[in-house]
Amino acid sequence: MRPVLLEMAGFGSFRLPTTVDFAGAEYFALVGSTGAGKSTVIDALTFALYGSVPRWDNSRTVALALAPTVSRGTVRLVFDVGGERYVAARELRRAATGSVSVRSARLERLRDAAGLGGADEETEPLADGAAAVTKAVEDLLGLPFGDFCTCVVLPQGDFAEFLHTEPRKRQEKLVRILGLGVYDVIAREANSEAAAQRQRAEVLSEQLGGYADATEAAERDAAARVAELDALAERVVAAGPELATATADLTAADALADRLQAERRQLTTLSVPGGLADLDARQRAAVTDRERV
Repeated sequence: MRPVLLEMAGFGSFRLPTTVDFAGAEYFALVGSTGAGKSTVIDALTFALYGSVPRWDNSRTVALALAPTVSRGTVRLVFDVGGERYVAARELRRAATGSVSVRSARLERLRDAAGLGGADEETEPLADGAAAVTKAVEDLLGLPFGDFCTCVVLPQGDFAEFLHTEPRKRQEKLVRILGLGVYDVIAREANSEAAAQRQRAEVLSEQLGGYADATEAAERDAAARVAELDALAERVVAAGPELATATADLTAADALADRLQAERRQLTTLSVPGGLADLDARQRAAVTDRERV
């Protein structure tokens, strides 16, 4: 994030409209006597983005942002991110009761990346309302308010605290700031995939255990048996026509045998009539006599 233009009116110690132009500045220093408003410039920049200031020690506090003698204050920041130009603005109002609240807030993208957000410039609204603008800025910068205050506008005296804090907490903050959490996600995904593949390997190992007897010798024996079965199948196929003929002949022979058996049973029921022998003798004698004539 690179600040371009900061406009304040009724903010903190700046009761009158004040402009801070950062355009073209690679490095800059805020110089002045104590109470000149140096810290207020940084406060205004942070407030425009996040609606709070780190040195207030309470992200909900907004009363300190409004100058004591005014009822309305505004802060407007033009800044660049990733080659695009944005405008964040917030308005403060003092109620009759004396309480101060954020009346309006907005975040817009300028159509012209070289513009300053003038009234005649085209913009694309991104967020409206204090909470919505803060969330949109966090997404845009990739830093929540706490991390922004740690690595961008670390309050006076807090740098030493950051250096001397617990290594674990300092590491956690740096991980968030640098976006290294993605490696934790990758590690979790890798561990999950490794566990799944390990389970699959165990299942396959159990299945392979059932083929322990599948040796080369067993394979050769099985191949020999298959060859024998193939040869037998060929012989069966070749003997098919002969078997069909033999089956037909057997069927015909069975039919003939059945018919002869029936005739034999009929013949066994017959008996020779009485006097047949005498009749036969007489028939032969008659034939002989006829031949003599």
